[in-house]
Amino acid sequence: MNRALRYILAIASGVLFALAFPNASISWFAFVAFIPLFIALGRASGPWESTFLGWAAHTTSWLLMVPWVIRVMSHYGGLPYVTGVLIFIAMSLYLGIYGALYGWLAWRIAPGSSFPRWLLVALAWPAVEYVRTYAFTGFPWNLLAASIVDYTSFIQFDRVAGPYFIGFLILLPSIVIAWLFLARPQGIARIIVIGLVSIVMFVWWATGLVASKLMVRPNGQPVTRAALLQPNISQEMRWNDANLLAIYQRMMAMTSEAIHGGAQVVIWPESTVPLSFNSTEFFRSTIENVSHESGADIILGSIAEDENRSNRMWNAAFLVSGGRTIGHYDKIRLVPFGEYVPLRKALFFAKKLVHAVGEFEFGTKDTPLAGKFHYGPAICYEVVYPQITRTQVRHGADVLVTITNDAWYDGTYAPRQHLNQARLRAIEDDRYLLRAGTTGISAFIDPAGRIVKELPMGQSGIIYADFQPRETTTPYVRFGDWFAWLAMLLVAAGAFRNRTDASR
Repeated sequence: MNRALRYILAIASGVLFALAFPNASISWFAFVAFIPLFIALGRASGPWESTFLGWAAHTTSWLLMVPWVIRVMSHYGGLPYVTGVLIFIAMSLYLGIYGALYGWLAWRIAPGSSFPRWLLVALAWPAVEYVRTYAFTGFPWNLLAASIVDYTSFIQFDRVAGPYFIGFLILLPSIVIAWLFLARPQGIARIIVIGLVSIVMFVWWATGLVASKLMVRPNGQPVTRAALLQPNISQEMRWNDANLLAIYQRMMAMTSEAIHGGAQVVIWPESTVPLSFNSTEFFRSTIENVSHESGADIILGSIAEDENRSNRMWNAAFLVSGGRTIGHYDKIRLVPFGEYVPLRKALFFAKKLVHAVGEFEFGTKDTPLAGKFHYGPAICYEVVYPQITRTQVRHGADVLVTITNDAWYDGTYAPRQHLNQARLRAIEDDRYLLRAGTTGISAFIDPAGRIVKELPMGQSGIIYADFQPRETTTPYVRFGDWFAWLAMLLVAAGAFRNRTDASR
């Protein structure tokens, strides 16, 4: 196999991987996408080639998965279109570094004909994904597990060991096929490996099938109706001060309609009305009066300002319950270059892309908002971090709430990618998830990760979600990312042993 063919195989893997996610959503590609890359890595001539093969595969996938970055940068960020394209390419090249790390690890592991060492190659993927989740600013977008969220039976194991373990299981068919192709095993070894992996896949599917039917049974708690408001307000409308009154009136009219529709919980999207809730008296008092008269809990997104220093502000979710403002949750995971500039002193030339004064502060309090229920909030982008909602549930959240503004991505498939990752959080934490988006996609998600109701992008409306609070504790909530840590430990042990000529 010549070098050119090896790079073609790596790029093919990147294409197949990307097609497993929205917009294509050919989910079964995830189970076979890595076969070409594994074969190419198994035939790599040295560490540099193995590293570049991983980088080529990963960069290709990002180029196909996140071209919506161009729209954010050029249309909303005010940058020239060409600059937006260059930033998108630079971002993809940077994220490709994680693929390069994976390729290098595969070389160090040197699986050769040993199937156990091929399993280490599979373990290296969740290890790298975990590093990508938290290294530097972190970017856990499109973890491998999210590609199969529509396969209800297969995705249920997410509640046991989290998305990183699901990623490992997805890679098992690709590992077996690559091992069969490269090692050409004969006799009993071949039968044992195929048999054991087939059993694992069957048990994985069967236990998930049972879980998907049992986990969402009524639990004896009273059913409560929530209303998820989707006003379909564009970014341009929010940025024009002349529209302030119209936006406010629309939200109040939708709130009134929701309450008349029987909603006991009303959820607004992220920062819909361009006012500071805690420092705008008429805004706050009106919402408190509505809550007092109706008895409804109202959760709304708004900027929270420091009373003593107006230049300090947070992206927040406020809870109004029983006619008074109970408190607010401040966003913990901010969007780099959107809500703050990382390494601001070093990157003195960089500016934020959001239309706001100053920078947002990082939230530090990760406890639920307590009203009629204990709401576990996540604001927009931070729902892609498994630890955010897991921590909320550990602190007592009995229903998950995520408010978002995906208007930045109108006309792209980013909102569907975003929604699919939120569905993983519902499974991991065994909670109903209530998602309100400014322009969509708003959705009511059950604890099996299934979308019960949704409103597509670009429509105005209300989703009525009849949910039950839940108090169960999943193994993932209890033990967290133990599998990711185990994967990193085993891969490090396998990768940093001395290579021998016989190992390849």
